[in-house]
Amino acid sequence: MSGRSAVLADFLRSRRARLDPVEFGLPKCNRRVPGLRREELANLAGISRDYYTRLEQGQAHQMSDQVLKSLAGALRLDDYERTYLARIAHTGSTPTPRAKEPTPISDQVLTLLKNWSHVPAYVFDSNQDVIAINEMADILNPGYRMYGDNIILGAFAVLRDFPEVENYTQTARITVAALRFHSDPENPRLREIVGELSVSSPVFRRMWAEHDARPLTEGTTMISIEGSEMVEYPFQILEVPGGFFMAFWPVTDGTRAFDLLAHLRETKMTGRPIRGSLRGWPAG
Repeated sequence: MSGRSAVLADFLRSRRARLDPVEFGLPKCNRRVPGLRREELANLAGISRDYYTRLEQGQAHQMSDQVLKSLAGALRLDDYERTYLARIAHTGSTPTPRAKEPTPISDQVLTLLKNWSHVPAYVFDSNQDVIAINEMADILNPGYRMYGDNIILGAFAVLRDFPEVENYTQTARITVAALRFHSDPENPRLREIVGELSVSSPVFRRMWAEHDARPLTEGTTMISIEGSEMVEYPFQILEVPGGFFMAFWPVTDGTRAFDLLAHLRETKMTGRPIRGSLRGWPAG
């Protein structure tokens, strides 16, 4: 069973388990496990029970667009989940061969990162390895250096140290979903990260097993700067050429977050160049 087939099988089982039989006019009693039975889901999707069973057993099949669409409808997947299902099922195409070496970031992206020195900004890949980071982002996120310049490793390290902060739990959850959505199930670096966190964090194991898969485009994080109160900072994430992503913090003039960043610019920044390019394996 390939890594991709196993991920597809796990995803199908997890989405089937969350379906309520009552909503489909089916009896809820005498069920050993949550959700619909395999034959019930297969009937809803208009495919044979044996075929669907093989999918959940990790026996690789190239699903047609029609079968994929029927399964997505029967499982009541949202748009993000449909996109994820199509990608891990490789419908209509064969997997793109992975490069032997990380793809470099374009000079244009690095120039943009350098020119955004007045706001925290950094570039990362589909495995959430930070590839390049400007000085202000480095000042605000020292944990990236401490935990191997990886966003999700840093997020769970912070959650471990501050489990009572609700925002950190939410940040960890959406970071897990983004890692699953963008990364290649057969990428060795992904397996390394998932393996490390699965051993060190019961919270990660639980979140990863939920199979939530959706991109991360924006959000907020809570940070204390030089002993200040916890302040909420917004962030935005953009896709950039080469299969990378750029995160930046667009704080609004007149807010406490804006004032604290202005203080950092005046007292902490030295004008050093961006740090990078570091390791990175883009999506695809």
